[in-house]
Amino acid sequence: MTELLEAPRADTTDAMRPRPAPGWGRWRIAARLARRQTWRTKGASTLVVTLVALPVAGLAGTAAFWESHNASPQERVGLELGANEAWLEVTGGADPTRWQAVDQPYENGVATDESGNPLNPFLPLPTELPDVVPDDATVLPVQQYGSAAVETPDGVAWLTMTSGEVWAPSFAGLYVPIDGVAPTQPDEFMATPGALKRIGAEIGDAVDFPDAGVSLTVTGTLRPVGAEATSVTLFLPASMATPDGPATKRWYVADWQPGVAELAALNREGFIAFARDLVLDPPPGAARTTWGDGSPELWNILLVGAIAAAICGYITVLLSGAAFSVTARRQQQALAVAASVGAARGDVFRVVLLQGTVLGAVGGLVGTAVGLGGAAIVLAATDRGALGTFWGNFGFTVPWHLIVPIVVFAVLVGTIAAVAPARAAMRGDTLAALRGARRPARLTPRRPLWGLLVIITGIVALVVGGMYMAATVMTGGDTDTPPFYVAVYAVALGPIIFQIGLLIPSHWVLVQLSKAASRVGLAPRLASRDAAAHPSRVVPAFAVIGASIFAASFVLSLTAMTAAGNARQHWYQAPEGALSVQLWQTGTEATDELMAAAEEIVASTAPRSTALVETPAWPAVAATGTPSDPRAHTFAAARQSYDWCAPDCDLEAHELAQGTLSIVDASDVETLLGIPLDAAARATLRDGGAIVTDPGYLAADGRLVVTEWTVADYLELMQMGGSTAQPAAQHRLSAALVDPGHQQPFQIIIAPETAAALGVTLQPNAIVATYEEPLPTATVDKLTGQTVDLRVSAGAGLYAHVETGPVPIDPWLWLITAVAIALVVAAAAVSLGLARFERRPDDATLTAIGGSRLLRRNVNAWQAAIIVGVGAVIGTATGALSVWGYAKANPQSYLLADTPWLWLAVLGFALPAAVTVAAWLAPPRHPELTRRTAIT
Repeated sequence: MTELLEAPRADTTDAMRPRPAPGWGRWRIAARLARRQTWRTKGASTLVVTLVALPVAGLAGTAAFWESHNASPQERVGLELGANEAWLEVTGGADPTRWQAVDQPYENGVATDESGNPLNPFLPLPTELPDVVPDDATVLPVQQYGSAAVETPDGVAWLTMTSGEVWAPSFAGLYVPIDGVAPTQPDEFMATPGALKRIGAEIGDAVDFPDAGVSLTVTGTLRPVGAEATSVTLFLPASMATPDGPATKRWYVADWQPGVAELAALNREGFIAFARDLVLDPPPGAARTTWGDGSPELWNILLVGAIAAAICGYITVLLSGAAFSVTARRQQQALAVAASVGAARGDVFRVVLLQGTVLGAVGGLVGTAVGLGGAAIVLAATDRGALGTFWGNFGFTVPWHLIVPIVVFAVLVGTIAAVAPARAAMRGDTLAALRGARRPARLTPRRPLWGLLVIITGIVALVVGGMYMAATVMTGGDTDTPPFYVAVYAVALGPIIFQIGLLIPSHWVLVQLSKAASRVGLAPRLASRDAAAHPSRVVPAFAVIGASIFAASFVLSLTAMTAAGNARQHWYQAPEGALSVQLWQTGTEATDELMAAAEEIVASTAPRSTALVETPAWPAVAATGTPSDPRAHTFAAARQSYDWCAPDCDLEAHELAQGTLSIVDASDVETLLGIPLDAAARATLRDGGAIVTDPGYLAADGRLVVTEWTVADYLELMQMGGSTAQPAAQHRLSAALVDPGHQQPFQIIIAPETAAALGVTLQPNAIVATYEEPLPTATVDKLTGQTVDLRVSAGAGLYAHVETGPVPIDPWLWLITAVAIALVVAAAAVSLGLARFERRPDDATLTAIGGSRLLRRNVNAWQAAIIVGVGAVIGTATGALSVWGYAKANPQSYLLADTPWLWLAVLGFALPAAVTVAAWLAPPRHPELTRRTAIT
């Protein structure tokens, strides 16, 4: 018995030790453990899947939406031809050297000499189709973009028209029938529903066309395939075509199309052609377009998509990485158990890494499904049948060549997000993890030094690049040189390098914040120490917040500065809120009728005051283009200088007649300009002088030069900018310079008495009306709707405009701010949610030793202040630096004085304060006192 007990036993250690699985076996085991762990931690897994799915849904939905609007080659040809085989257009006179690209007719030309002049003389445009087109071919001439005078409830209006039988069967796919039937008689026509509404007619009604002296009957409604039903177009018989010449006509051929030889013959005769077979299947040797076939657009879409994917991937990796770091720390005991039974460090790394792969794949599939579903809904909601535009699509299409890379992108994002947590888990202490100990993150001493170096590099790049670009632009230097491009990249990348430099020593920054906050109170001490102890959770959050606010502050600033510049350049037609009724005519016969119509429109709005603006009558011109009376005279004002080059401007001869005289009664000038005049300006106007709003028209002695021209010289000057024609006489008037505060068309104003003394023949130009209160929107819509195309006579009409000033920019600023707030709140919610989840044991310990609920609220608020505050400060600072560099590089376009400091304060200070208050208001979870963990 004793011998048996003392007998040597076989060493079973090697037999009992688990043997590592060879090759892919270890990966299969790691994948199984990763899948099970993701299922166990449903909350964290759902968070990661959601973070991955959101950008994937956006990318997949956008790709499907774009692809569904992208026509195939057959569909593109259908949008050009319908069911026709070809169309022909006149492009010039006959020339034996003329050529065209078969797939892009407008890319054509003729042989030229070294100076670019055609080798052959210009010949008249052809008016009929050449013999190349067979006699038995079905040819349908169509004239587009003409205009027709038609009777409406508000008077006679000019409406866009297309003449020709576009309702013929061969136009199916090019025009879409809506209601009624196609015309069968020469006195019938069709129109879009929008046009019928404009003229107040219905199907079956007779409509008068006064200029043509005919009445046509509406038989149905029709619309172009690329336009909505609300568009306003008349489809009239070919007999209603306007005499604009062959250059405005297109011949559609229903049953014939040219080959290569016939196309060359057509080109020689002065025609270009779009032929179905030549476009879809160009023969070898045929000229192809060099303008592109949509590939540049595809590459632009892919470039924008890649940039969007990179930004989304950056944000997702950071936030998902924070979630994985918390999950990995919660798994440390399970991973330690695996290590204690033989799992190598590489196995631990694979388990955590594959969790990211699994969740990335799930997020990719979920996001793709959501994105495609959303795209289908948006396509259905925006489909109004206008193919080739946003409001029409070619059917829901899944771009698998883009969807597959998007799903792969999601898998990569999930995998990359798990790399850092996986490395941290691999380096853990097994024994300490088995007993649940948690060690704080170690501070690397070299990181602050590297961060400082990167920060200095970014600032130097920004400052030097911005100053170099500003100096180059201000001195008129060459901007197409390698140093200038280097400066451009320095200005663009400097702030980003600066932000990266702030993130490199982020753990050190948190430690310093912890030291400073520890002196403030207990809650900030606990919150800051928690942040310093868990940089893997905190740093990604304020990195995302910093990046979001950086982009928002930069875009906000540039948008506001651009809007301010545009506002300074806005051309006011009248004082803000005023109504301006413009009168135009080709002669003077309809002056009384025009004035009566304009006064009736203005009187219907009950204005407070009105001002009539008259101008020198335009020189009468005969049908041949020559002056009817070459001895007649016209008047203008001579420009003396420009504000950007005074007093050294080299003015051209035509600038002697650049300024238009506005003749206004002295009592109406304040109404016209919208500002009060001082006594000196009123006296100058009444004493035969002028009011000038542009100092460039003042001569060195402060006077205005009014030039008097013969009609022949004036027309020569206007038609030939290099003409040396001189005025017949010059009149020097005293002038008063008035600043209305914005640009407007009434730059030189004289009184009617002064105009009469000069011998100016007057013609009414506009009536400006002002009001006690802004006109109601309904009144504005009615005015502009009635007069946008109002015809008074065959050669005269009215146009009404209510001056609203520059387009308000605030909605765009609110939109940009809202997007930034959404990203900041999302990042803060993820980080603070993870912090609350990870701090449950600490909350239990804090409560067990007497910590109150208010204390835990304060800790949550201070955590929010640290995370969002640090990110907001970094983002706003780098955004301001970028704006400074960009403004220095573009001093003529952007002024630093236009920086929206209030909006930046909202992002940099108000937003962190709001998130902090929200975090304080969110009640802390009731602690589980049984869950306390030792901290070593």
